[in-house]
Order: sequence, then structure tokens, then C-alpha cells
Amino acid sequence: MPPELLVAGVGITAIVPAIVELAKGGGMPTRYAGAASIVAAAIVLGLVELQTHAWLGGWASWLLLSIVYGLAAAGLYSQVKRARESMGA
Repeated sequence: MPPELLVAGVGITAIVPAIVELAKGGGMPTRYAGAASIVAAAIVLGLVELQTHAWLGGWASWLLLSIVYGLAAAGLYSQVKRARESMGA
């Protein structure tokens, strides 16, 4: 897979839907999901391109990894919460 489609080993096709689902969970109407997907993909790909920039590369890398790890943590948290609820805890 080309490097511009990967962010720290995670495919952009996994990151963008996660961002959109997070936005919908935050109250964004579902009818805007398509536009939100385009905007999220543009931001992520823009940050990937900025990683090669001498002045902004460090910031772009930091922000991309923050997005990836934040989404992963949110997913883990929701799975633990669901598991506790199903166990009656």
C-alpha cells in the first residue's frame, strides 16, 4: 500500500470512518456523513503530505499519530464499557 494511504500502519479507510462515527456520536446529523468523510480524508491526507515539509513535518506527524491513537483508545474504551454492561457490572 502506498505510504500516503497509511498512517502509522493504519489504513486511511479505517481512520476516516472512525472519525465520521465519532462526529455522528457527538451529534452531527447522519445526512452530513458523506461530506464529513470527504473533509476527514482531506485533512488526513493533507497531514500525510505535510509530514515531508521541513518546518511542519513534526507537527503533522504528531497530529496524525494523535488522531490514530485517540481513535484506538476510544474504541478500546467503548469495547470495555460494552463488556462491563453485558456482564452486569
